[in-house]
Formats: sequence, structure tokens, C-alpha cells
Amino acid sequence: MKNSTIRTIGIIGAGVAGIGAARLLGQAGFDCEVFEKGDQVGGVWTAGYHTFGLQTPKSLYEVPDYPIPDHYPRVPSGAELQAYFENYAKDYKVYEKIRFNTEINRLEQHKNGSWLVQYNDNKSGLSEKKQFDFVVVASGIYFDPYIPELSGQKKFAGQILHSSEYRTPSSVTGRKVVVVGFGKSALDVAGDVAKFAKEVTLVYRKAHWPIPMDVLDILDVRRIYLTRLACALLPLYQRPGKWIKALHKTCPWLVSGFWRLTESIIKFQYPLKPCGVLPDERIEIDIFNLDFLPRKEVYQLIKQGIIKTQRSQIKAFTKTGIELENGSHLDCDVVIFGTGYKSNYSFLPESFKKSQEADGVYLYRHIIHPDLTNMAFIGRAATFSNSLTSHLASAWLVHLLKGKFQLPDHEQMLAEIEAIKQWKRGFMPAISSRATVIKLHMVHFHDELLRDMAINPYRKKNPFLEWFSDYRPADYREVLSEITDH
Repeated sequence: MKNSTIRTIGIIGAGVAGIGAARLLGQAGFDCEVFEKGDQVGGVWTAGYHTFGLQTPKSLYEVPDYPIPDHYPRVPSGAELQAYFENYAKDYKVYEKIRFNTEINRLEQHKNGSWLVQYNDNKSGLSEKKQFDFVVVASGIYFDPYIPELSGQKKFAGQILHSSEYRTPSSVTGRKVVVVGFGKSALDVAGDVAKFAKEVTLVYRKAHWPIPMDVLDILDVRRIYLTRLACALLPLYQRPGKWIKALHKTCPWLVSGFWRLTESIIKFQYPLKPCGVLPDERIEIDIFNLDFLPRKEVYQLIKQGIIKTQRSQIKAFTKTGIELENGSHLDCDVVIFGTGYKSNYSFLPESFKKSQEADGVYLYRHIIHPDLTNMAFIGRAATFSNSLTSHLASAWLVHLLKGKFQLPDHEQMLAEIEAIKQWKRGFMPAISSRATVIKLHMVHFHDELLRDMAINPYRKKNPFLEWFSDYRPADYREVLSEITDH
């Protein structure tokens, strides 16, 4: 990576990761231009299902040195978050660097390492090209709504939607609705339509452990599960410290007991068994599936029979409904898929596409593809604080481009990626985005990024707070504030 020759940077995506990268790289003296397909900043927060919003306390999602306003509720709506990130982009003068309504067609690398970005201006209809010394792909993990292709979809007389297309409850009034999935969006939508629909059935492949916002309705979940101690009790990180390895070896009963107690508390707070939705996997494994802090009232609706459940998968559509793999047939007017999103990297070079595996594309530090020089990926690390993680990744990139540290050689990066692969595949659920998953191990991942930058990863005032107080974006405020153009 020829750091000394890099002046201009093209950034793809004006979501949370993209505007953060533009702000920090711009402050470091690079000439940045952002390409955004839509007409607003904020990525996934620009549109969503009715009642969509954050599922964690707001302080977990704020930019470290740009607090979310005090007047925002504890759990902001999607519209409030979009407004927050819009203000962030304006205050840091990122807006003036963004080309809205611009879709990337292709990235082509020249022999000197620079990139030719080919794009369409969706307003004028013109195709244009622009050259950059470096490209940051910040289009994120959650890009295109995912609806599986199933037999008989065209013959279905009803309506098929993705959860992001569900806008108002009035659209389902008096109709029979099937909601597919068991993630936050699926349960949110099921709970919402249950108030208006004639009948609601939740079809899911497997249940997941809900994480309460407040443990026993008393203690903020962050106070327990976002501490170094709780992270130490997770299945071991790729390179665990000696103390943590010793804890797992000498006190396995303590490690297991912590998670069995957690399961007992959740079963006390949520009627999982009466609802027939008790998860099969242990919580310390299931927690790496997805972020999942659902509304408790959904479980009450299931318990009361207002929301019916079918643990199965759709085999095929019929004219009047769906046929399930368990042999059941459900008559319905609307099918809403809460099946998440899929990445779209059709514009990237073949070397990237060839590295796509069943569980995603693995990158060095979740940022660098060893075969793609002068390119970085920001926002491809899924944690419980994605805004924080993407900003730390951008800070890491600034340090790299400023020559404050060097990447390992090609073979070393490949070896590191292989080690990450084997570690994740050793215990994490086999989901299509596993390559990006970090979740509660985010403290350990952030430690790695800070060590690369020669910054002390221990952000608390004393050892007690270091192990027993929760980590928040504000703990990393100084990491960002130090990035300025000298």
C-alpha cells in the first residue's frame, strides 16, 4: 500500500460507516468524495417497517465524540436516528462531499494501484467515471432486502412483502397475514400487525434467545453483558489472554454457570416455554446469530394465541397461501418476510467475488482484502455497537494511510484470515454473514484495532472499572478527537 501517494479517496455508501469514514479521512487531510445510491444519509435508517428503530439503548449506537441528544428516548426510532446521522454529516461538513442518487457500476484498478470508479447518475441518467488513489467500500452488511425465491410465488394471489416495505398497519386490516422469520424485524412486524389483521401466523425455522433491555426489569443489560468480565466468559476469543484461558480451564463451572443463570433469568422474564419458542442452542452460542432485544409484548401475544406459530419453512406458495415443509397449509392474504438483508458487491472485482464463501467474505481485521490493494472495507464487522466499530475501523485506516503502522505481508494476512475462519467456524452458528460476526466479542476486537494503532486499549480509570463497568462509545472519544490534519 503506497501510503505516500494516496491523496484522493472515493467512498461508496453514505450510511453510518460511510459518513464516519468521510469525516475522519477528511479530517486527516485526504480529499474524499462519497457516492450514495439514495437521496439521504443514514443507510438502513432511511427507510424501514412501521415502528422500526433501534433495539439497544441509544448510548450504544452514538458516535463516540458526538452524543445522541438528551431529549431522544432511551430507544430511538429509525426516523430519529436518521436525523441524528444527518446532523452529524452536516456538522462535520460531510454533506458537501456526497453525490446522492449515484449508483456504482464497476470498480477497475489501474496498474499504478489507483481505482477508476464507474457510476450512474440516477437523476440525469448519465454514466460517468472518476479516478481515485484509494477506495473505501462502506455499503455495509445490510444492503438489499432478502426474500428467498420459492416455488409458486407467481401463482400466489396475495401480496408478498419484505419487512422493510411494511409501512402502516392499515394495509393489513382484516387480512390473514403470515410473517416469516424470528429476528427483531419479524417479531416487531408480527406484534404490530396482530393489532389489525384478521389472523397472524409466525413461521420460523428456529427460535432465538431474547435479550432483555433490563435484566429482571431492574438492571440495564449493558451493565452486565458489555463488561470485560462478561466478554471473558464467552467462548474463547481467537487469541485469548492468559488470564482468560486459565479461567476457562480451571473454572468451567463458573463460565457455564454464568450462562445457565442468564438463561434462567430470561425464561423468568419471557414465557418461552409456554409459547413453545424455547431455543435449542445455548445462549452463549445463539447470541452470535443476531442482535435480538425484542419487545416483550410479542411473547404475550403468542402465549394468548393472538399470534399463532409454526416452526417450519415455506415449501411452496399456492394460489391461496403457503405450503409448509411440515405438511401444513396456511391460507393467507399477505406474506411478510422478516428475513434480513444481503450484501451486494456486484461492482467489485472478480478477486473479491471469488473469495465469497457460504458464510461470507473474510477480511484481515474485517477491513482489508489481501488481494485488493488501495482498498478498504468499513462496516463489515457486526457488533452490538456498529457505529462505534465502524468509526474505530476508520480511525485504524487513517493510521494505516498515514504510515503509523504497516500491514503484514500478503501471506501473513492470508494466514491470519484462515485463523479467524477456523475460530469462527469452530463455534459460531453457520449463518451466511458469519464472516462479519463479532457481536459481544467487540471489546476484544476493538482492543486489536487500538493495539495496531499503538493506543492503549484499556479505556477505564482503574482495574475494577476496567473489568466490571460496561464499555460504551464514549470510552473511545479521545481516539477520534486525536485525528486532525496537521
